[in-house]
Amino acid sequence: MRLKKLLEQLEYAFIQPADEFETMEIQKVVYDSRKAGKGDLFVCLSGLRADGHAFIREASEKGVSVFVVEKLVQSGEMLRFPAKATVILVKDSREALAHISAAYFGNPADKLKIIGVTGTKGKTTVTWLLHTLLEGAGHKSGLIGTIETIIGKEKIPSENTTPESFTIQEYFAKMVEEGCEYAVMEVSSQGIKQKRVEGISFLAAVFTNFGEDHIGPGEHENVEEYRYYKSRLFRQCRIGIGNLDDLQCSYMFRHARCEKYGYTCQKDYFSYLSDRKEKVLTAERIHFQVEQGVPVTYFSVCGEEFVLQMPGLFNVYNALAALQTLHVLGMNIFERKEEIRLVNVRGRMELVSTQKNIACYIDYAHNAMSLKEVLMTIRSYHPRRIILVFGCGGNRSASRRTEMGETAGRLADLTVITSDNPRFEKPDEIMEDIREGLRRTKGDYRMVEDRREAVRFALDEARPGDVVLIAGKGHETYQEIQGVKYHMDDRELVKKGEQ
Repeated sequence: MRLKKLLEQLEYAFIQPADEFETMEIQKVVYDSRKAGKGDLFVCLSGLRADGHAFIREASEKGVSVFVVEKLVQSGEMLRFPAKATVILVKDSREALAHISAAYFGNPADKLKIIGVTGTKGKTTVTWLLHTLLEGAGHKSGLIGTIETIIGKEKIPSENTTPESFTIQEYFAKMVEEGCEYAVMEVSSQGIKQKRVEGISFLAAVFTNFGEDHIGPGEHENVEEYRYYKSRLFRQCRIGIGNLDDLQCSYMFRHARCEKYGYTCQKDYFSYLSDRKEKVLTAERIHFQVEQGVPVTYFSVCGEEFVLQMPGLFNVYNALAALQTLHVLGMNIFERKEEIRLVNVRGRMELVSTQKNIACYIDYAHNAMSLKEVLMTIRSYHPRRIILVFGCGGNRSASRRTEMGETAGRLADLTVITSDNPRFEKPDEIMEDIREGLRRTKGDYRMVEDRREAVRFALDEARPGDVVLIAGKGHETYQEIQGVKYHMDDRELVKKGEQ
């Protein structure tokens, strides 16, 4: 593709001009010097772990023709470029990569109806619901999210909730080629901050909820910044759909010019949409019950009953978010009852069948806040006992482990402390941090370091009426030890634990 075409949406300045700018052809667009080759355009990204500007020499030795940079000085010294290379200075190289990538792949986002979902919790479940319901309604769709990217029959494991802009555009192009009408994607605040969705025009954006998370080095400086970047999504969509029961919903929409809709589980909700009830979807007659040993959730919308095999009030909110989105897009949501009843999201209160007909869930809860919510949700179904299996990741805060231990001790009847992803720490030391929190309570517990044996022990202990929760790893299919990822899938551990 010609360089001129790639730069059409950018403001830039030539530091080393291209003599043949009008006709210069680019072989590939890259932002990783290891993937660079002759005739490529290399975008230098400034990151926390690595700075692309430090790899200019390596890229030039591989024959890169064009460098896109956002600075000319590195560590007090002027950057050096090959004499024949074209050097382009931009204000923000991440923003530049987003626009260059879109042009490189032929602006595929313009050929899709894109729905973005943001929020502290619920993004994965809502996008999964939307993808399932759209497909059920006959609208072919792709999905980009925390667990995986789905394009037709292809499933690509995810590294980030929201991939780099180049990867997003590559996925969009594949979706167009596959004949997709819609693209549903999780949009993290970090993804917005790092300009990964820059330039994308969303048909609709959904806000699930807001809580303090992702604050710290490498993420957000404070909760105000975290909230601000989430709200940015609603400035680049045509339709905004928000959880009216969340106090931050009004903030999300404050500076947005999109058409606004909402959903609620409260009859007497208060919001700027209170006098526009036709724009609000309300869940009524919410109740939880156990059927054949499995928690089931019921709720009604406009007088018609829906059933979820996903437990808890938070999943009613997730279902409402998806239903309201489809409703706003002109689809009959009452024809989607069967699909919504059968949805089982991988690693998100995922129901796993057992030979003993014990309700067994696998969930990604990996901090005290999310673990508390999941345990309280299970408790609302009045099980005989809750048997919890969990560990904590290595190279993380010890206080976080202690908090999770205390939460487990207060809300589970029996906790099996085990290993998660120890990374570069010793599993037994991580487990001791968890036990410290449990000792602050009267909760019963066991220490079983081998995760396989821990799951087996929990299943052997379980009796009719009990609920087993295996928390922490969710959709992950590996265990990371000393920098190496070994295959381990909690679903497989459940099946093997019963043998």
